[in-house]
Amino acid sequence: MASSPYGGKMVDEGGRLRLDFTITDGGAFDADGKADGVITAPGAAAQMPLSIVGQAPDGTPGGFWF
Repeated sequence: MASSPYGGKMVDEGGRLRLDFTITDGGAFDADGKADGVITAPGAAAQMPLSIVGQAPDGTPGGFWF
């Protein structure tokens, strides 16, 4: 979602990565698909460190996942 093909971007700001994206009522990422004044977007922010091969390690201390 935070990539340019989807209208988003990733920004490195002060040593932290920020993800910018837009969810539109009734749009592709609105789970109910209806332009009804309510955006339904199940999900949560998460952090998961990756290894050098792109696979997540099992149960890393200090990391979290929802």
